[in-house]
Amino acid sequence: MVINFLTMRKLFSLFLGLTLFILSPSIAIADPVDVTEIFTSNKTIEGENFKYPRGTAEMRLVKAEFEKGATFPMHTHKTPVMGYIDKGELTLTKEDGTSQVFKTNESFILGPKTPPHTMGNTGDENAVMWVAFASAEGVPNLNLID
Repeated sequence: MVINFLTMRKLFSLFLGLTLFILSPSIAIADPVDVTEIFTSNKTIEGENFKYPRGTAEMRLVKAEFEKGATFPMHTHKTPVMGYIDKGELTLTKEDGTSQVFKTNESFILGPKTPPHTMGNTGDENAVMWVAFASAEGVPNLNLID
């Protein structure tokens, strides 16, 4: 098969044009944007793998602000949950009394196998936690335990 010079030139121009079109937005914004991966894990705090719920996928982002000394009641999660402590110190306490402290800039993952637990502000200041839920439509973020 013989490709003449004009055809090659057109193909090269098309390739170059598409490459510049695709790359130009990322090149234009690359300098003023700083992207840092904060946390990655495929295991919960118990070392368990987790699975996403069935149904129509839905991601949720929640900001939880805890006054000094405040504790969220005992609860569980049906879906994978990723938490990031933006400010302060929060302590996750399981129903068996064991606990784990998370401080500013620390992250964690919980899942359906995470035992019932509370989350309380055990620090010296108000605390802020961002929580991302990998859920499905109609599935609640948490279930309160009576």
